[in-house]
Amino acid sequence: MALTENIRDLINYPSVTKTVTLDLQKIIPIDEEGDEKYVLYSAAGTGSVDVNGDAIGKIYIRNFKAGYARSSGKKNSPFNVTSGSKTFRISIDGSSYENITLNEGNGLTGETVSDDMQNKINALYSTTQSGNLAFLNATVEFKNNAFLLVAGSVSNTYVGTGKSSVALSSGTTNDISIALGLDNSYTSEALSSKQATETVLTSLYTASGSALTVESIVGLSAGEAITISDGINREYSVISGVATSTINLYVPLNNNYASGSVVQKIFERDPRAELASPYTTIDDITRFSLRSIANQIDFSS
Repeated sequence: MALTENIRDLINYPSVTKTVTLDLQKIIPIDEEGDEKYVLYSAAGTGSVDVNGDAIGKIYIRNFKAGYARSSGKKNSPFNVTSGSKTFRISIDGSSYENITLNEGNGLTGETVSDDMQNKINALYSTTQSGNLAFLNATVEFKNNAFLLVAGSVSNTYVGTGKSSVALSSGTTNDISIALGLDNSYTSEALSSKQATETVLTSLYTASGSALTVESIVGLSAGEAITISDGINREYSVISGVATSTINLYVPLNNNYASGSVVQKIFERDPRAELASPYTTIDDITRFSLRSIANQIDFSS
């Protein structure tokens, strides 16, 4: 059953009402080998045009993954945006990097800066990223002392072709990325490439030994940290090198570990969130769909 919702731009055109239709459709995507799939779609009401004056097509949503970048969280508000420190660059879904110049001001809250970021990113839809909904629908919020920049796209992957992603870089001049913690950000694209690696011992390890004999060394390499556990003891070490079925250790372990003990690689994670899409429910994705259409409509016509 289709749902028709009325939407308004309460700030600029509070008396103008437009409609958006939400529904489920069963289609056969070309990459599903003939299998029918249920997808959510949203469409603007008849006669609506986008902010560039173009017709608005239906938005089809199949997956919930939305790429993001989160700042380090080590920089505290208030923030000062000055003539010499006000720019950073952003790429969404693998686009060319775009320079973002923030409004100057002293003693700014994180919320004020994040709102400014989002406005500047969204505005690129009408300029250098014309027609790119990943910019128009991008969001920025300041939460738990960190800036969270979410791509205005959803996909089935964080990497490769068709990805949803956000990448940040320093401004070409008057850089502010360091001051805002954007220079050391966590991104969905980078984190998703760090896969959990696990193997098991195939023979007894004796305390103070220099190597582990394991089932597989796939995904393990020198310089990486590992943890080993037999369910009772747990220790940590760093790999000095790998060979067929062998992990060499920089630092020997203090305990004996029987065959079958589990060895896992330790890798970087986003300390503020699990690697998951910011959209986790039908309600979240429905709101995304509504916003995707609403952001395109020219309420002045």
